[in-house]
Amino acid sequence: MHRQIREELGADSVIPVRTWQGRIRSGTYRQEMYANFDDERYRERNKVETAFSVLKRRFGEELKARKYWYQVKEIKIKVILHNLTKAVQTVVIVVVWKEFNRALKT
Repeated sequence: MHRQIREELGADSVIPVRTWQGRIRSGTYRQEMYANFDDERYRERNKVETAFSVLKRRFGEELKARKYWYQVKEIKIKVILHNLTKAVQTVVIVVVWKEFNRALKT
């Protein structure tokens, strides 16, 4: 399956290769993964995992829609609501910060 994903879809693995007793298992793809591992790109995964976690905690893990396209729409709505929430939080923080600084000057 991994071979099919790499060859047909052109996907790249972003996870580090496990080593057993300091050695890497043989195999064309494992050797390639080890040689081409991008540490900076792997760290980006943490941000994605955090975003998914926030969405699940805030809006729940389950989807109410039964049909696939309605599920896609429901996910998009959740993402839009999350982005709006973050935008409002940012505006509130900026306003409070400005008021705080203004109060300090008087």
